[in-house]
Amino acid sequence: MERLRAFIGFGLAAVSLSAIVWCAVAAEPVPRPVPPSSPADADSWGLSATRAEPAAGGDREASTEVTVAPASAADLDGVPEGRMDERRRQVKVTITHRLSMDPADGLAETLREGAEFPHGLRRFTDEGFGAVKVNGTVLAPATRLPPRLTTTGDRTTAVFTVTLLRQVRPEDLMRVDFHTPAAAPSLVAYRRVTLLPGEWSVLRAASIAPDREEPDRLEFTAANHAVSVTLAHRSYGFPDVRERDDFSWATALGVVTAVVLTVLLLRTPGGDWWRRPANRELAAGLALAAPVVLLPLVAEEFTLPAYVMLFVGLPLLALRHAIQVLPTGPQWTPRDALGATGVGVLLAVGMLSWSYRYGQLPGDTLLTGTSVAATAAAGSAVALSADLGVRAVVVRLAAFAAGSAVALLALALWAKALVTQVYPPDSVRLLLAFCWALIPVAAVAVAIKQWKRGAVVVAVVVSLMVQGWPSEWLDAGSWSLAPPAQELPRIGELELTPLVRGVMGLLLLGYLLLVLRLRRLGTALEATRDPSAESAMIVCLMVAYLTPQGSATLGDIDVPLPMLSITAIAAWVTARWLLAGPHLSIVEPYDQEEHRELIRAALHRRLLLSSEQELYRAGRSRIGGGELSMAEFDRRRLELDAALRGHGGHPETAFATAAGCSPWQNGLHAFVVSLLLSLPFLIVFGVPSGIDLTSFVFEARSVIALPAFGFLFGYFYPRIRGTQPMTKALHLMAAALVTELSGYVAAIAEPDLGAMDKVQVVAIIVGKAALVSIGLGLYWEWRIMYLADEPWARVRNIRSLRSLATPLLAITIAAITTAATSAASQTVDRVLRGDETSQQP
Repeated sequence: MERLRAFIGFGLAAVSLSAIVWCAVAAEPVPRPVPPSSPADADSWGLSATRAEPAAGGDREASTEVTVAPASAADLDGVPEGRMDERRRQVKVTITHRLSMDPADGLAETLREGAEFPHGLRRFTDEGFGAVKVNGTVLAPATRLPPRLTTTGDRTTAVFTVTLLRQVRPEDLMRVDFHTPAAAPSLVAYRRVTLLPGEWSVLRAASIAPDREEPDRLEFTAANHAVSVTLAHRSYGFPDVRERDDFSWATALGVVTAVVLTVLLLRTPGGDWWRRPANRELAAGLALAAPVVLLPLVAEEFTLPAYVMLFVGLPLLALRHAIQVLPTGPQWTPRDALGATGVGVLLAVGMLSWSYRYGQLPGDTLLTGTSVAATAAAGSAVALSADLGVRAVVVRLAAFAAGSAVALLALALWAKALVTQVYPPDSVRLLLAFCWALIPVAAVAVAIKQWKRGAVVVAVVVSLMVQGWPSEWLDAGSWSLAPPAQELPRIGELELTPLVRGVMGLLLLGYLLLVLRLRRLGTALEATRDPSAESAMIVCLMVAYLTPQGSATLGDIDVPLPMLSITAIAAWVTARWLLAGPHLSIVEPYDQEEHRELIRAALHRRLLLSSEQELYRAGRSRIGGGELSMAEFDRRRLELDAALRGHGGHPETAFATAAGCSPWQNGLHAFVVSLLLSLPFLIVFGVPSGIDLTSFVFEARSVIALPAFGFLFGYFYPRIRGTQPMTKALHLMAAALVTELSGYVAAIAEPDLGAMDKVQVVAIIVGKAALVSIGLGLYWEWRIMYLADEPWARVRNIRSLRSLATPLLAITIAAITTAATSAASQTVDRVLRGDETSQQP
């Protein structure tokens, strides 16, 4: 009987596999998408094209006039604050398209109706006349005037006007690109182009034969081909040789930052970590993989090895390390296997639907093959597991086998489509995301010392978001036919390919692992003295301050200051200064009860000191007036001295302890409070944005930079300079101010920046650091008293002007900062927010 069941089981498995192979062989290549060849196929202009054919015997003439002129104050009224740089040139480019046709032309009637305007205006002009692109910083979105139609005699003329606002540096060249018209059918066979450069001279002109060429005018005829013209400003003289200093601040500071980060990263794991062979193997593997992954940045021919290493090699290395380090393997349950199978079936259904929609397989063939493969696989599982005698197990195995068969069929059809190079556009990126997800799954498992289902789910979701926001995954063209080639999103000059996004995701994962290590070490009070925790904290702080906001350049070096990493170096130096100060010998409480006793003893000693001061102050008049005898005075003085000697130690050391809490708890409280106090400054510095998870997080570093200092304050509170919360907070303010202002040194020293603008920049930066630091100090003082079950009024009496000085100072700083923010000019906004580098799409 067992042999018969085995024969039936393996036979059904063979039938299932045969059905999958048959479907893969029978699958036809999906035809490549082609643009519509006639108006009846599609409306390529965004207009009703049914009457767009020219009338019998009629003709059309198209012309484009491009005028380059300085932007006036009225033109710049709509430019967002902080985007305009007075040191650069603001240029207005006016593009005027004219289309002349017979009044009986069907297109004239279509334009006159204007059913698709204004939404179809950009599409009509860009595809009908060819898009005109101009480089430089985009000051404002392009504006388009309503089309104007005039009919005179036997001709009808339509005029379309587009205005672009650009900003370029004095030495930059301005490039005007005339793209090929994409309309099908074409509006005209050719178009006449007139360029009026104004204060600019034509430096280079490609793919044209001028009809007229003068210093202030260039005319040429363009057929269905692209044209590029490069302009240079007439007033700028280009030097033969650019003199540069042999010493480069960019290189020096970059090397120093890299060396410091490398040393701190090597210290972060600790000596015990490096003594384990598995960890040394992991470090060696990462060191060998890093050059392979980063090679495409300098040589594009190494792109394929980099993809293989990042999405195959590193995931396998991470899994191998996790299996070696963890005591047990992942304890997955049948429910987990069924859940993974369900996800696979869901993706498979999407692929099978794509195959049916685009004709890879006929519907009946696809349905038959899928049914046979799934049914045979389920039957095979039932036959091979029937002897187990547990119905629930047999059903689960059957469901698992059927789902696996459907997923395998979808994978085979996808591989066939991949060979023919017509496949769902985002399918490859999806596969890369799933492969990359193995890295965070293994890393988090090692960090928390166990495999967890929740970590796997979160890792998969994060990996998908690393490769793009949900809106990018679910857009109209992601799961259709391959869309036409389009420009990849960028961050500055960096194209966000799947490889680049994966590398940025690894950097984000590394930062998360550092935070997890701080959490694990921070459960014990000894972490405040642990060199490993200190190194991890400083690395997190330096990364948060790496390439901060700001746009000025350092002296005569043509490198943006954020690229010089000066604030990261300042963060390292100030953090070391905060933690390396003189420390008093204090007794750390190990629980809340000990903390309560220490605080009450400190409050009692403060009372005795106040009483002693009052005795000496009032003693002079009372002794002189005969109200108090010397014997009585000496008796009271000796009693106070004896009581003070009984306490011993400094009274403020009780306020310099961790208050019976773990470093992680203290750091988390300080981070949250600092973040809440700094959130209002998003109005000044701008809200972070990004096209995917990693770019958003990297942009948001400016938001968490000052709260990272707050986390350092809470985590290493006993080691921070000072003996009470406010003195420690003032030292924190000094460190934060040095770090924050270091990013604006060049802006403050810039001669073109006005004195009031400099004062406003310094006021806003100082106000932000002071408000966060003083607010954190007041909160910490209240928290220490709250944890000791004592009222805050015992250390800060609202009836005392001296006690109210610090809160009033914080309120004053907030008011001054608010006033400086309200009065901030566009120049101040530009310095604080940084240069806008977005390009016209």
